[in-house]
Amino acid sequence: MNVKNFYSIRPANEYEDVGIHTFTPYDILPIQVKNNATGRYQRNNPTKTVYMVYYQTTDGTGYRWQTEGGLARVLAEDIYSQGAVERRVLSIPKDDIYITIEADQTADSYTSGLRQRYVLIIGLSAIYVVVYIIVWIALWNINKKRKKGEV
Repeated sequence: MNVKNFYSIRPANEYEDVGIHTFTPYDILPIQVKNNATGRYQRNNPTKTVYMVYYQTTDGTGYRWQTEGGLARVLAEDIYSQGAVERRVLSIPKDDIYITIEADQTADSYTSGLRQRYVLIIGLSAIYVVVYIIVWIALWNINKKRKKGEV
């Protein structure tokens, strides 16, 4: 996630609300994804297997959706066994694509939620950098005084 992602969020008025549709699970498949772990585990295992639960609409519109079921097939089977879910479909006509969001969300709430999330991440990163610089300067000053014999 970066600043580029923040500026790539589409305005809410680019989405066309296609309505709420019922999606039923139809398959569970393992897929390989990048391992975001750190250290030795990530070096030794650059990818990991997760199980995806795939859904499709029951009304013949052809909309599909998928969700990550976890690292164990049993977890994905639990999600699968919960059955049908309702999701809102937002279409982007000029690009001929669509996304699905929670049924209680709107295009406005979806885009504002994304913006809040990115602002939070960017803000926390900025705070981290500022604190790091302050600590570095403070330690540098202490070291400088120690060399002069003031401390």
